[in-house]
Order: sequence, then structure tokens, then C-alpha cells
Amino acid sequence: MEAERTTKVVYPVHLLLGILLEKTGVCAELYINYPRLTEILNDRVAQMQFEIEDEGIIYEPFTINISQTTKIVLEHADFQMKRFKQVYINEGHIVDAILKINDRLTKAIIDGLDVSRILEIVSFPRDMIVSLRDYSFPTIPTSVITFRKAKLSDAPSLKIFVEKEFGNGWLDSIENGFSQEDIPIFIAQDEQEILGFACFDVVRRKKGLFGPMGTSLSNRTQGIGYTLLHYCLGEMKEIGYEYAVIGEAGPLEFYEKSCNAVVIPKKFTDLQQ
Repeated sequence: MEAERTTKVVYPVHLLLGILLEKTGVCAELYINYPRLTEILNDRVAQMQFEIEDEGIIYEPFTINISQTTKIVLEHADFQMKRFKQVYINEGHIVDAILKINDRLTKAIIDGLDVSRILEIVSFPRDMIVSLRDYSFPTIPTSVITFRKAKLSDAPSLKIFVEKEFGNGWLDSIENGFSQEDIPIFIAQDEQEILGFACFDVVRRKKGLFGPMGTSLSNRTQGIGYTLLHYCLGEMKEIGYEYAVIGEAGPLEFYEKSCNAVVIPKKFTDLQQ
């Protein structure tokens, strides 16, 4: 819509303007902390000399053509998504790509902006919180996948799965979980193969902290993470927690949609200047 209103070709700045207009999640926080950013960007777009002969290229799912630079942005965002073993491009991937691209027009438009703070708001992992006061376990679609609490005998196979899929960064937390009398870990299995897991109260042994959680890359978008998340939240509510904190959540939109999690705001008073 922003491109249709101005240049008729989608440039990277139009993606950034679209993100500001969305005003949900971290996009809303960026808008609140940087209220003049939309005005600044629109003023600069009006002053920029775009290539009149640039008719752009066809690129799905866009309904109008995009510039070659926008194509590069989207390819970089796709690379970032795959690097973090995610399956959807989100606002953070897009903003990171826009602010790092070495393009004359884009650099002129973002010149002087507090790029590091913008990235910190939109592109970095953020803590989120879920209210459990009125939480109720959702209806889970039937599946051939088995979801259950982990037993001590599952420790070796789960550690192998986690290290293979996600590296060794979560192994200490997994060990913390198996050291507890009531193991706060749920796993998803197809026959004997582990497809995913989720934990709570295991990271630095902090109470009320959800995570880590992970699903094998080949089995995502099947609702496995959604189901594991709710098994953990359901048990946390039974224990008596009023809130669950999701530390350094990467795919923010997943938690927003799955359990109405909200981002814990950052305070950036100097962004408004």
C-alpha cells in the first residue's frame, strides 16, 4: 500500500513503513518509542530521487513489482530465518536486512537513525509473559504423535536429540530438568523417535520461566510446538503460577498467536529525540 501510494515499486523503505503501520507486538513498541519515525521516513521518501525507469521485478507474493534491492533484503531475511532454524520470515528478519543493506537509497533514508536501538527492539530475542490467571487448556487436534511427560530414562535420547538439532547450549537446562523429582519436561514422539520437547523451571533453575522448547526442523508447522507449549503452561497453572515468563523468545509471533503472550517492554527514552 505504501509503495502504491508513492513509487509504484516496492523499495526496502516501504517494508519498514509497513512494519511501523502494523502497530502490533514489537512493531507497536517501535512506534511508541520512535513516534516520529513514520513522519521522518515519509519526508525522506518524498525528497528521494528514485529511478524513474525502474519498473521493478515480479516477486510473489507481492501484487506489485519490487526493486532489486528489496529482493536482496528478502533473500537476506530468508537466510536469517534459516540460520536460526525457523520456518517463517518475521519483522525482525526484515528490519535486520533493511538496516544492514549497502544500498545508496536505503542508506540515505535511514541515515542518522538510531539503528542499534531499532534492531534491539525489533530484531533481537525478547522476553515475553503469559497470564495464567484465566488460562484454559485449548482443544488439541487428534494426532498420531504421542505427547507425554519425560521420564528419567528419556534423558540420554533427549540429550542426543537436543544436541543434534540445536547444539549443546541447552544441555545444562535439560540436565536441570532431569535432576528434579517431578521432571518439568514434555516430549513429542512418533513411535520411539523424539520430534520435540518443551520445559519449564529448568533455565538456571528459575521458577516460572518457560523454555527451552524445540521441534526438529523436518517436523515443524505440524502443531507440535503449540501442543508442547500448552502442556507446559497447563502444568504451570496447576502448580499455582499466575504468570509464565518466556525468556528470550525468538519467534515472537508464534507465542503471540499461540497463547496471547506479550512482549515485556524495553524503556528507550532517548529514541524519541
